[in-house]
Formats: sequence, structure tokens, C-alpha cells
Amino acid sequence: MIRKTARFQIVIWLLAALFLLGSAVGCTQKQDADLSALTQTLISERNELQNELSSAQAELGSAKQEIESLKAALTEAQSVEPTVVTETKEVVTEVPVKYAYGMNCTINGERTVKLSDGSAEYSCKADSIEGYVFDHWVVGEKVDEVSGPEASFTLSDTTVVQAVFHQRHIVKTVNCHLQFMNAGGNAKGSNYTEFDFEEDYVNPVTNAKCAGGKISFYLTADIPKGKEVDYWLINGVKYQYPNNVTKFRVENLDENTVYEVVFKGETKKTTPTTYYNVTCTNCTFSGGGASGSSGKVPAGTTITIKGVSYSSEAYFTGTPGSVDRHFTTPTSHSGKQYVFTYTYVVNSDTTVYFRGVVN
Repeated sequence: MIRKTARFQIVIWLLAALFLLGSAVGCTQKQDADLSALTQTLISERNELQNELSSAQAELGSAKQEIESLKAALTEAQSVEPTVVTETKEVVTEVPVKYAYGMNCTINGERTVKLSDGSAEYSCKADSIEGYVFDHWVVGEKVDEVSGPEASFTLSDTTVVQAVFHQRHIVKTVNCHLQFMNAGGNAKGSNYTEFDFEEDYVNPVTNAKCAGGKISFYLTADIPKGKEVDYWLINGVKYQYPNNVTKFRVENLDENTVYEVVFKGETKKTTPTTYYNVTCTNCTFSGGGASGSSGKVPAGTTITIKGVSYSSEAYFTGTPGSVDRHFTTPTSHSGKQYVFTYTYVVNSDTTVYFRGVVN
């Protein structure tokens, strides 16, 4: 840029000298033309130099602005807290402690047990609860109906182990005893004053499996010498029959029951008796101090229903819905008459219908 400015100044000085020279000697026309051409050249040079000077000044201004921006960025960077690079360390996640909780049972002898890492086997034992019998296990969300009251389970995660019970099913007797019946419905075998029955049990007389949690038996009063039966108590409810009832049959009992004989001259605290109506159509019944086609009997009375038909197949139906029996073998028959009998425990107003099947 300095070189071009000096050249411009030299041209100006030469132009001025030529002007002075022309004035002094009186230039010719040719000299005038040359002078004019030289003047145009010098003007062009001057304009070019001025353009270059303007561009250089603009570049200088931009450079100054860039320098100022760099200074501002440097100042800002110096004010920011520096990032410190530290050594990378492994992060260790704490493993939560896992437990097994026993409900109605113990696990390895404890109610709460801290589990080992991974899977392990633990011994579980159901509690002994009076009046109840162990039924099955629930481990977490899984039901185990196979294992007994002492079992082992593999545990790995926090789990609740629960022993599930059902009410004990038991028949008790006072001043009387029960006997199981043979295939003909007669009392046989050992006398029991107490008998536990489960959902599935074996009849000690027939050795047949009794499924469904119901029990049938023959009940007989144990009468001391000089005594006479006054009435029966069934779960504390008084049943006093017109006749001196010393024995009767119970079928399909499915709940805890206590049978007691009270002799004349004795007094027992009793529960007020509830009576229900029994009505038979095409049949008769007996029991609970009533007989015939209709009558009232105390709640819990076992009645014997009898129907006679000219067919070897028959139905007992009625209300409630549990009065529903289909027989293909009669209890007995004489000539063309077939006799069917059916026992039923009355715990509500009961209506029974009997019909023989005509082939």
C-alpha cells in the first residue's frame, strides 16, 4: 500500500512539471495530445489507487473487529470454572436383602428368615391350631396341594410362605356312640365316641373311599341300667321325640356335630328348638316325632323318606335343591312293588316329590 501511494505522488509531481513546461515553451498540438493522454492515464491510476486504499481500510476495520471479538471470548473463557478430569471409578450397586415370611408356619424354625444369595431349600412346618386341620400351602403366588404340614421349598426372592387350614371335621358323642354301616345300611364294626373325617376318608367297615367331605353312620344311645332316654341334644339343640328313640341313622353329615343323650331326671342347658315343615308328595316320611305325608320336625332332624313304585327305577326331588336322588336299585321289593327309602337332614322347610320311572 505504501509503494502505490509513493507512485501516485511521483505521477502528480510529473504532471505538475509538464504543465509548467508547457506554459513556459508553448507546447505544440502533439504535446497537448500527449499531455491529455497522460492525464487520463494518471486519473485512471489515481482512481485505482483510491479503490485499493478503500479496500485496505475496510479489511483493516474487519481485522480490528475480529481482534475485539477474540479478546471478548478470551475474557469469557477465563471467567468459567475449569473442568477437572478425575480418575474413573467402578460404581458398586448394593444388593437388597431378601427375606421369607411365614404365616401360620415357621421357616427353618423362625417366622422371618433372611435368605441366602441365590436359591436354597428351606424347611417349613405348619402351626398346630386347635379346632383346625392343615389343608395346603401357598408359596408366593403358587398353591401346593400335595405337600404335607412339614415340607421343603426352594426360595430365592422375598416370599410369603403361608400354611392354609380348614376347620376340623369331627363327630363327638356323649352317652351314645356311632358305628359305620355296611353296604346294606346296617351298623357294623367298632364303636366310636369321636371321629375325625376329612374331605376324603375311608369307611372302616367297607374300606370304601368316602369323597366330598361327608360322613354317614348309625347312632346308638348307651343307656345305663335303670335309666331311660328323655331327649337328644344335637349341638345343644333339644330334640324330644314322642317315642323313646334310642338309635337313628345319620347320612351325609358335613359339619362338626356333637350328639348327646339326656336321661330322664337330668337337666341340661339347651338351645331353643327351631322347627321346619316337611311335606311329601307320593311318599311318606318319619323322624323328629312326626310321620306321614306332612308334619313339623326340629332343625337338624334326620328323616327317612319312603316311596313305593311299580318300577325298579325312581327319583326323589324337591326343595331345597339338595333333595335330589336318583335310584336304579330299590331298597326292597315284594312282587311288583318296589320300595325306595332316602334319608335327609332337615335344616329348612322341605318339600319332597317321589316318582317311579315307567319303562
